[in-house]
Amino acid sequence: MLQLRFRLYQHSFPENSKFSSETLGLIHLDLLELPTLSYSKYKCVIIFLDDYFSYCRVAFLHKKLDVAEAIKAVFWLWSNTTSHSVKHLHTDNGGEYMTSELQSFLCEQGIVHETSTSAKWSSRMVESNAARKGTIYAT
Repeated sequence: MLQLRFRLYQHSFPENSKFSSETLGLIHLDLLELPTLSYSKYKCVIIFLDDYFSYCRVAFLHKKLDVAEAIKAVFWLWSNTTSHSVKHLHTDNGGEYMTSELQSFLCEQGIVHETSTSAKWSSRMVESNAARKGTIYAT
């Protein structure tokens, strides 16, 4: 009979300065398009995630152009129900977050808008992906 013994070592992760240290200090946003219209004719869902408490809020949208109004409404609600205000906003590079209306609102409120970098493939990533798939590219 073969008996295996494993020891699990738990190492604490180093502190990451990109995490928020206060409520509403960093909010992550993501917009999802629903595959079919909901019963109430909603087409999109925007998800707000507070980095500090992992509090999640969802807003339903009829169209992508309603993003700015939804963000304004949720941020107004949070600033009036808590003693905190949003400091940083993190989104992807979607065009719905780059409207002049939303950018001017963020500037007025003093909110720093950070975006994810675009996923560009480096040559090393392409090579490792090709090696994993078993395909070789001649250069």
